Amino acid sequence: MASARIHEAIAKEINKDYNMDEILLRIGTVAPDCWRNVKKEVKDKYLTHFWDFRIKNGQANNYEEFYFKYYNQLPNPVYFGYLIHLMVDQYWKTYIDPKYSVNINGINGFKLKDGTFHDNSNLFGHFEGVKLQKKLAKEYHLGYLPTDEKDIPNFYCNIDELNLSGLFGQNGTLNYINSELSPDDKDEDSQLYDFNDILAYINETTEFIKKELNRLKKLYALLNEKFKIAIDVDDTLLFTKKLETYYWKIFVQNNSDVNPNKEYKCVDSELSRFWSEYREKMAFGKIKRATDCLDFLIDKGCIVDLITARSINKYTSLKKDLVMYFEGNGLHYHYMYLDLFSKITFLKEHNYDLLIDNDIRYIKEADSIGMITILFGPYDSSYSGYQASNWNEILPILEKILSDNKRK
Repeated sequence: MASARIHEAIAKEINKDYNMDEILLRIGTVAPDCWRNVKKEVKDKYLTHFWDFRIKNGQANNYEEFYFKYYNQLPNPVYFGYLIHLMVDQYWKTYIDPKYSVNINGINGFKLKDGTFHDNSNLFGHFEGVKLQKKLAKEYHLGYLPTDEKDIPNFYCNIDELNLSGLFGQNGTLNYINSELSPDDKDEDSQLYDFNDILAYINETTEFIKKELNRLKKLYALLNEKFKIAIDVDDTLLFTKKLETYYWKIFVQNNSDVNPNKEYKCVDSELSRFWSEYREKMAFGKIKRATDCLDFLIDKGCIVDLITARSINKYTSLKKDLVMYFEGNGLHYHYMYLDLFSKITFLKEHNYDLLIDNDIRYIKEADSIGMITILFGPYDSSYSGYQASNWNEILPILEKILSDNKRK
């Protein structure tokens, strides 16, 4: 996989066309790999790299998803650099890395420049990569990076999938790059990588990314011409509340200090204990009968995205598990966006046309910005818009909405 200095070198080459702040761009393009330095048991590389678990043959960085989610932030060099990282990783995994991997008699390893075989991929690949990165730092004039956020003017980064604690400080990625990957007094040639080959691959990848950026821009414009639908997950697609009620009864039975007649609030320690113990078990309620409706919308050429305010940092592998759970149950959609601090801001920024949600608060907020809405769940007499108590009732409503909105 492409290393930090390769990411920085390619970002610098791309930046010749954009003239962004180079320090911020370089920080952004190494940021996805800071997952290694986050102090927690679960190292969520799949989150920082936007892995698409619907693709079965190997890792796939879904940089399209990042592009669509953070499109409005791409003028920020940190976000733009992050996007470049994802694109570089996917290109190298697909086209460059296989050039160095060989299998001899069932053993995976490297074929060195002198033609010999080496099978300790982790140890050997790492140290040979360090030699290469030091030379790249010298070749592309990659100076020291600031290691504390307070020392970086105009730094702004609010990427949901990124934990910045792994980026800054003495144990962060930026300090590692400075201390371990800066040029030495004496360059060492790698036994694995030919330096001129790597320079050629950097140029090759740069040209690929330039073309991809143009394609993504056109694709984004094309998608915005389609009818865009956002569908809430909890208690709209999944029976979440039923699971919560079920496990709360078990929790009360197992904890004598919990009052079954009291209405606990989020600040109460009892409720915190409950969520800590049962959050993972309540993540995947039974799917409601929505598959036919979603397939109908996709067949009609609509963009169907799933949204939720669930925090990705409070679950072990929420994105991965939800994707695989929905796929295993035949639920089709385009993209899924988690951990939305403000649904209404996201919907407005990304030009959605329709929201289906069980929460009247979000429905009214969407109404206020001119969106079409369907309130899902028990009938609410205080609301005069479209309502449906189940997905069978939603289908004729959707047919009417699409007929009235043929412009898309």
